[in-house]
Amino acid sequence: MAILSFWSGDKKETGQTLSIVAIATYMSVEHNYKTLVIDATLDDDTIPRCFWNQDVNKEIKKVLNQGKLDITAGTEGLMSAIASNKTSPEIISNYTKVVFKNRLDILMGLKTKSASDHEKTLHLYTDLIAAANKYYDLIIVDLSKTAERESTSQILQMSDVIVYTMSQNLKQINSYVENKRIMTALQGKIVIPLIGSMNGYCKYNLKNVMKYINDRNLVCITYNNAFLEATNEAKVSEFFLNTRISKKAWDRNSQFLLSVADCSQRIIDKFEEMKYGNVSQS
Repeated sequence: MAILSFWSGDKKETGQTLSIVAIATYMSVEHNYKTLVIDATLDDDTIPRCFWNQDVNKEIKKVLNQGKLDITAGTEGLMSAIASNKTSPEIISNYTKVVFKNRLDILMGLKTKSASDHEKTLHLYTDLIAAANKYYDLIIVDLSKTAERESTSQILQMSDVIVYTMSQNLKQINSYVENKRIMTALQGKIVIPLIGSMNGYCKYNLKNVMKYINDRNLVCITYNNAFLEATNEAKVSEFFLNTRISKKAWDRNSQFLLSVADCSQRIIDKFEEMKYGNVSQS
């Protein structure tokens, strides 16, 4: 019902994928959305490593091979089905891995390490996203950085909201200002700039950057050791289930959760504005 793409025009690290992991997991726990995260990046296993370790993946593969789909090759299989016009929203869910039943599914990235092969297959993602959008409340797409790829531009064009990710780096901040001109050419698109792994003690904090880029839509996700440890130990789902917001101002986990909650609410608000035709850009 709604398509949200995370993207950056800068090839450097922006905290994009971990921001997706945080927001998607939080929204699936705190909001009643059936969400699909699609990994459309090249040769990056960050998302599955946040939820499943290698031993678990091997055990899952053994079970699935006993009469069900092998999800480790699922995305390629799904692309073949789409190319043959043999897909449906229900079939898509068969090729995903479940984080929270009826709340959060993950579609793994393609296994190829070839940029040209990845680009050829990625063109089918527009059909995939359109079909999945009939089954899920929210589609979140993790896009490869830069706008040089035609498939990236196509997915951005069909997105309802674009989250542009950057780090606390002046070059990347200036890059957002330049790329915003490109994105505003995408008629009717809502753009939310996001700073990942925000250090509140840096000169380029939320308040200063918001003023510098003159964009009150700017949001951030604060840096948090406990969350990063969870991403390294395949315990992100446990982190969000077990961590709660405290009233203590110094509680860093609470600061992190509040920043994720703010990002999530901002996205929800933009979808609501879009739904009722009252979209504001600044």
